[in-house]
Amino acid sequence: MKKIKKIKHPGTLQALAYDQIKDLLISGQLEFDAIYSANKFAEILGVSRTPVREALLQLSAEGLLIPIQGRGFKIKEFSEKQIRDFFETRKMIEAFVIERLMGVITEKDLGRLEDSLKQMVKRAKVGDIYGFLEADKAFHMNLIHRYDNRLLVTITENIRNLISIFGQKALSSYGRTQEVIYEHQSILDALNGRDGKKAVEAMIYHLNTTERYLIESRE
Repeated sequence: MKKIKKIKHPGTLQALAYDQIKDLLISGQLEFDAIYSANKFAEILGVSRTPVREALLQLSAEGLLIPIQGRGFKIKEFSEKQIRDFFETRKMIEAFVIERLMGVITEKDLGRLEDSLKQMVKRAKVGDIYGFLEADKAFHMNLIHRYDNRLLVTITENIRNLISIFGQKALSSYGRTQEVIYEHQSILDALNGRDGKKAVEAMIYHLNTTERYLIESRE
């Protein structure tokens, strides 16, 4: 587990505890089979048990953790059906967004995607999987934010958070990191060429492949 900074600001302890624990969870630093108590996190973060427990209950309500009666919390594992449902929703949203953006996407928009892709390449070279996943998320969310529909942003961010806990498992497959970079490059190339059909096909291929790796990583 990476070094955690002590929380020092009273008044927002629950929010800060929530952010710290969620960061550990999404970055893959918590074990799937382990049970984590509020007391343990309170000790790590240097705060009292109450705000930590409230933060854990919030993460449980969001579907990231499940409570174990009298013992603590553990990471929620999703069924194959749930993962397929997540990706079915993502494909509908992201294909729709690409189609709607083709007539209005600008060089500045494409530059943001290029920056995210460069970050993916950079993080892959140094083995920074968490940084890689964050850059991957930024690539996709740049398109969603550009479409400017807050509800779609919220839905997509929630799905990303739910499946991010499996991200490191999926990327552990040999060569997958470079495949992901290539898949994003294909999406970007199609967008640069203003080829909406090809961009949608590249996005669907990427999401289908990622879905398959995530399902396989559960086995």
